[in-house]
Amino acid sequence: MTVQTDEAALSEGYRVKIERALDAAFEREKKEAEDAIISLDLSSDRYIIFSDLHRGARNGADDFLNNERAYNAALAYYFKMGHTLVILGDVEELWEEKPVSVLRAYKHALYLEAQFHRQERCLRIWGNHDDEWQYEDRVKRLLSKLYGGPELKVRESLLIKVADGADELGSLFLVHGHQGDTTSDRFSWASRLFARYVWRPFQRITHFSLNTPAKHWRLRDRHNKAMYYWAEKQDKLVLIAGHTHRPVFKSESHEAQIKKVLEGLEKKTRGMLSNQQLEAQAVLLAKLEWVMAQENQIPGIESDVPMTKPCYFNTGCCCFLDGDITGIEIADGEIRLVRWPDEESEPRPHILVKDSLRDVLAAC
Repeated sequence: MTVQTDEAALSEGYRVKIERALDAAFEREKKEAEDAIISLDLSSDRYIIFSDLHRGARNGADDFLNNERAYNAALAYYFKMGHTLVILGDVEELWEEKPVSVLRAYKHALYLEAQFHRQERCLRIWGNHDDEWQYEDRVKRLLSKLYGGPELKVRESLLIKVADGADELGSLFLVHGHQGDTTSDRFSWASRLFARYVWRPFQRITHFSLNTPAKHWRLRDRHNKAMYYWAEKQDKLVLIAGHTHRPVFKSESHEAQIKKVLEGLEKKTRGMLSNQQLEAQAVLLAKLEWVMAQENQIPGIESDVPMTKPCYFNTGCCCFLDGDITGIEIADGEIRLVRWPDEESEPRPHILVKDSLRDVLAAC
């Protein structure tokens, strides 16, 4: 297959549509945040951000079933460590299932999330696959009873002011990321009908998993680039999104970062290699193939657009086929892309890449 050029992969019209939708969501959140500013202090606060669980009803169409163990383990860890939990949309798969069926199927995971909520350490954002939670009456009738504690509010987006003591550093804008995507936003009603009455019965029979745009490399690459372009225009702001199911750190995918490290090693070790150098490169090549196969993407050029400003991050998802989950962790002044489980398949976070959040915001 020929890799598309940027013009083909990301038309100007598509990019403008995404940017306008994100502009609108950002303005709505700024008005919403005027009376209740959320702040993050680098010296003390800890956050963990997950998205795209797509929890189903424990049947053949449930994409989260294999990932439940990693997700529940992560919640237990982060609750004890004092993190604030942010769930960035597409938590429940409500295009395929009714809310009651999903909530009944995952009572324990909801209990673990509720622990954060009762201590006012849980923030939920709705996405296109769980957009029923944008309606307050449905949240009160269905979710609030399970969460208990203070009133539960499910937001469209979240604006967080970042400070280090009295030093204001910039902002984080958290949004699911479907805004402006035709099939996920404007015509989501048609996508929902297809998912529930055509795709769901087929998936239950075949157990074949396909979460658009998770498996479509070109589509998700195009959307990631559109979100990057919006974030690039902002000042002292980092955009953190989900939706594409592809982990992105400082505007680079995990795949791109591995390639960069590998190229650096190859430049340093031209000629004869020691056994240690040879193994280091072999391990990186193995990781590269692991990541590409996990994402079900076609190997090749990831993007012909340089994304040099470290303004865009993506959590990845909690429904990878192998049972792994990825998320964005903020702690000890750092922002990190983490994967559960670790390299030994133990229930611990594995830091894929990290950087100083202060430095990231300064570069934005």
